[in-house]
This record gives sequence, structure tokens and C-alpha cells, in this order.
Amino acid sequence: MNYPLRLPDQLRPHLRALRKRHGLTQAQLGALVGVKQARIAEIEANPGAVSLDQLTRVLAALGGTLHLHATEATQPAAGADAPKPRGAKPTAKTPAKGRTAAKPARSEPARVAVVIPAKKGTW
Repeated sequence: MNYPLRLPDQLRPHLRALRKRHGLTQAQLGALVGVKQARIAEIEANPGAVSLDQLTRVLAALGGTLHLHATEATQPAAGADAPKPRGAKPTAKTPAKGRTAAKPARSEPARVAVVIPAKKGTW
């Protein structure tokens, strides 16, 4: 199952539900991750304040993964980042001296989705 998240607080119920689905207490999950029970409680209460390292370790211990999804508007055009050869003549993509290129269109930020494995026997 995929759960697209736009705000860190949206992760709170998913982390707790995933831990409970695995039948783990906060102390047991903490032992798997290498932190104390109190830290797991803090992570579940405020997932926006956790480091990416700890978040990925918690998710890995629970069988979840973190995916970064870029919308089409945020992906660069093919060859846009390719270096230009020395002495290249100006083209439509490279402005002549003294001219400025058109400003690129604003794009949406990339979204992060947490992938939680489906429980056996569910649809």
C-alpha cells in the first residue's frame, strides 16, 4: 500500500499502526533500531523532528520503505543538465552574450511516500 504524505504529522498514525501490526511494543521496536523506548515514543509523537537516518531505520525494522516521487514538472528536460562544449555557438537553449535566458517555470516540490507492506489476507 502507498500512503502519499505532504506533512510530517501525517506519518504519525502510520508509524504507530505499522508497529502494532507487527505486534511490537515501543520498547521492542527500540531494541531493533538501537534506541530506547522513549525515543520511539518521541518519533511516533513528532515524526517531523526525527532524523532521516532514524526514520529509515524505524521503517526498515517495520518492513516499510521511503520513496521520493518527483512529479513530471520537477524533472529536468532531457539533456538540460548536460555540459555545453567549449566554444559552442549560442542556440535557442543558450542565450547570446548580454542576453538572459527566460526564467524556468515554477514547479511543485517532490513528494515523499511511505510504502507499507500489505498485511497477508487483506485486499
